[in-house]
Amino acid sequence: MSKTIDLQVQKSTTLLKGIRSNLSELKNKGVDVEGIDQMENDLQRLREANDECDRLREELSVKVKAMNAILSDVKDAFAAKKKSIKGYYMQEEWQRFGVMDKR
Repeated sequence: MSKTIDLQVQKSTTLLKGIRSNLSELKNKGVDVEGIDQMENDLQRLREANDECDRLREELSVKVKAMNAILSDVKDAFAAKKKSIKGYYMQEEWQRFGVMDKR
């Protein structure tokens, strides 16, 4: 759970516990059981959404690592191919092979 979410859940849970134990005093201040129940439901939804995000972050991390490995392979292949052109042809001919950089 992210620190922000965890902190908000803890603070909200503590607040709800305090409100429930003092509900009779707060009824005339606009606090009712339905509102408390709704906030508890929202907190549960927040926990579930956060858990899903954590799972997705983990999946994404694995996919990003795989993508970066492929990117590294592609960059290495690119550099090797470009080197074979730059090493054997004059700079004026590089563009013909798709090598656009000029020094």
